[in-house]
Amino acid sequence: MPDFPIDPELRIRASPPIVLRRTTEAIEFIRRMALSSPNRAWEEVLQNLEAARDEWTAMEAVVHLELLLEARDLLIEESTAYASRFDQGQSRAA
Repeated sequence: MPDFPIDPELRIRASPPIVLRRTTEAIEFIRRMALSSPNRAWEEVLQNLEAARDEWTAMEAVVHLELLLEARDLLIEESTAYASRFDQGQSRAA
């Protein structure tokens, strides 16, 4: 199965936060999600990622994953991640 980079990476709400940088990481994450909360949407995204044979189809599958994560309120937006890092830096500086 081909492995493609995810750019920008996907940051997922979890403890600790999960960062997906490659399609193989995304596939493993989706498999875990599908086992813990069976849902047709996870299965469809998993099938799309597993079927990706080139960068374009992988990118389309990652966009579908991103939309699903947003709908489930699992996606950490880039601005939120930046604000969190900024706040940590401020508290250290104080």
